[in-house]
Amino acid sequence: MIREAESKDCLIIENLYRILAPHSKNIKVLPERIEQIRNDSNNYLFVYEDEGIVKGSIFMTFCLDPAYQFRPYTVVEYVIVGEEFRGNGIGKKLLEQVEQQSITNGSTRIILLSSASRTEAHNFFTRNGYNGTISKGFKKYIPITEPNQ
Repeated sequence: MIREAESKDCLIIENLYRILAPHSKNIKVLPERIEQIRNDSNNYLFVYEDEGIVKGSIFMTFCLDPAYQFRPYTVVEYVIVGEEFRGNGIGKKLLEQVEQQSITNGSTRIILLSSASRTEAHNFFTRNGYNGTISKGFKKYIPITEPNQ
């Protein structure tokens, strides 16, 4: 079953994110942030749960788009299924959830970001209708510092 993440899911989601970014020392999923996402109609953090076990997660956000009247576009990040649960259609179902939510909200497109080294994931995304040759994504990381108090 796919559902919106709850604050109680923060540790399992954090562990899934560590699979995505094993060298990052800054990953910290806070229950308060999950609740903030739940209360924001433009952001969704979904988990796939089966028999009480969270097996995968996906995050999507609707972005305001100045080019297409009042229609947003969707950005997807943090697509992850636990390594032991892959190959069972969980990732496909998570992507379908995002697509359905995007259609419902009138999105003009879905932009999906993936680390350049995750070639197996790229093949999975291609099999699910995403084209990795249309655009080239760029990221610039900003160092995480403590906020001024």
